[in-house]
Amino acid sequence: MKRLAIVPIFVLMCHTSPAPAQQAEGTPSAQAMPLCAVLADAAKYDGKEIMVRGLYRMVIHGSILMDRACSQTNVNLRESPGYKADKKAVSVLRSITKKDQFQPVEVVFRGIFRVAHKEQCFGQICAGYEIETTELVSARPESPDSGGATSVPATDTLAHESGHVDPPKQQ
Repeated sequence: MKRLAIVPIFVLMCHTSPAPAQQAEGTPSAQAMPLCAVLADAAKYDGKEIMVRGLYRMVIHGSILMDRACSQTNVNLRESPGYKADKKAVSVLRSITKKDQFQPVEVVFRGIFRVAHKEQCFGQICAGYEIETTELVSARPESPDSGGATSVPATDTLAHESGHVDPPKQQ
């Protein structure tokens, strides 16, 4: 009799748990807004805390957040004094950027979004936007569907803005 009761419970558990490749609704990545959505309504978020999803990328003297869907706009990142980070996310971020410091990493940050006002800009690249990051919530390697065929070449605009241009790779 006990075995009969366990079988339906097991079947129910198998059908209700999300597949590993799917994003569960409660995950930080699912709760975070895409960077392009924030930038599309920047005035609404100016000075407010947001949870945002984008591609983290190091530049010569700092880091930026970008999104391939609105690739012409980069957001300066600056850590707040009380910055904290998920240990697993830091480990992923470091392992990816250790191989190639300019490699983009999919991240979710919590922080204060700011818009540059008249005659103001943020960071080394003089960005029009900045996020003062209070928390690194998650990080993972860039997925093929976020970059895909639109991958940024080695001599992209970020490299030119930062003054860093990789030499051509020898084959």
